[in-house]
Amino acid sequence: MPSYVRGKIAIRYAGAGTEPEIAQAMTRVRARILSAQTPSGYAIYSIPDSSDPNAVAAALRGTRGIAEARPLEARYPQAGIIPNDADFGTASQLLVGPQLAPVQWDMYVTDMPDAWTVTEGLPTVLIAVLDTGYDQNNIDVCQKVVGSAVFDLGGGAQDFGAPLQDIQGHGTNVSGIAASSTNNVTRYAGVGWNIQLLEVRIFPQPTPRDPNPGASNFDIAAGIKWAVANGANVINLSVGSPGTCDTAEGNAIAAAVAAGVTVVVASGNESASSVDTPGDCPFAIAVGASALDDSVTPPVEKIAHYSNYGTGLALVAPGGDPPNASSKDYLQWITNNWSTTALKFPGTGVFIAGTSQAAPHVAGVAALMVSKRPGITPGQIKLILQQHVDDICSGCAQEGAGRLNAFKALSNT
Repeated sequence: MPSYVRGKIAIRYAGAGTEPEIAQAMTRVRARILSAQTPSGYAIYSIPDSSDPNAVAAALRGTRGIAEARPLEARYPQAGIIPNDADFGTASQLLVGPQLAPVQWDMYVTDMPDAWTVTEGLPTVLIAVLDTGYDQNNIDVCQKVVGSAVFDLGGGAQDFGAPLQDIQGHGTNVSGIAASSTNNVTRYAGVGWNIQLLEVRIFPQPTPRDPNPGASNFDIAAGIKWAVANGANVINLSVGSPGTCDTAEGNAIAAAVAAGVTVVVASGNESASSVDTPGDCPFAIAVGASALDDSVTPPVEKIAHYSNYGTGLALVAPGGDPPNASSKDYLQWITNNWSTTALKFPGTGVFIAGTSQAAPHVAGVAALMVSKRPGITPGQIKLILQQHVDDICSGCAQEGAGRLNAFKALSNT
């Protein structure tokens, strides 16, 4: 795009601007007065569209009666960066529902296209995802993984040689939201674009007898310590249960933050007025969920009905809120990568919703903030995230400080 406004130049007179030399010079360059008095203090002249404004201005400099001649510098709308991932969708799909074609509405409402004009992140910045593992067959996720470990024995010991493959699907989805391979034509975009992943499986593999096994507090604490030791800049914990901060997890989170690692945790899905643990631990950034209500036109963002809130909730991010499991409306879910070996919904992508999906949006933005400003502290990240949000429920308690706005946060980092 041209650096200068075509067909115009700006002149600042040394006197009244009536010197005959000015008229003669303007005739030579075929310039005509458009406005003699402007708020900028310059007179604006038109010149032929074929003329180079910079060259014309240079030719007029030194003319008696002209103190300064310059082109008008051009600025352009920052339309944002729309990745070419097949299921990213378009902003126009957010204007009416239901949407039966894929669209990552979560990326649009958090202003990720504009945020990526600030930074697409650095591959040296790492998000550690402590979850159910990751799909080693999914190209959008596995190409981002630079290190992995398993802590699933209950007492905090590393399970060397155990498989990382995601049998449940949750970890692959969370990883995809945080940092799926982006702008690679396939499937979905991730918040972190160039950010890389550390994968820590903290959940035991499901069995017919126990299809939904829980992760122990000691394994979570050990996974946090491993992530810090292996270079994580941000840790995502889309896990939790009702209760209060456990010493093992609380100490591990505090130590991570002291080491400069930001810890992001889901607030919980019980519609409760208290944040689940370990999201309630000091120094954690607890994240609730927002959703789109597309029963009205245009759709309106709201707080997801299930999203926990109360003391300790930092902010909210998109988590979705479908009316039932059979809904196929893309505006009601968060869609991203899924495990090809998941026990439920096998494939490369699936409808999914929860504060588990909200948290990795914040983790991804935190990693972009580290990319822009290396050395930024977890406390500074939390403060900036909370100060530069969008208000989606008129300051209600359920939104914490507000809903994540990636562009505002990065612009103020």
